[in-house]
Amino acid sequence: MRGLPDSGQSNARDPLPGSGRPPGDPGPEERRRRDLYACLNEAGIRPRAADLRAIEVLSAVDDVTHAAIRRWISSTP
Repeated sequence: MRGLPDSGQSNARDPLPGSGRPPGDPGPEERRRRDLYACLNEAGIRPRAADLRAIEVLSAVDDVTHAAIRRWISSTP
């Protein structure tokens, strides 16, 4: 500010300590959820409102299991 000595401190907020990712970068569950929606969309499957809970649960699994789920969906006729 004008007229005040510079203390060397900025008012800009740092990302949360220990978050390990830049602000705005999706976490692993969000990334898997988006991947699952994309995979379903590519397979021509529109999730129903009742399916949203299942998508959330499937997004919480580990990456290896998630890859298998996407492979199963993409191999459907």
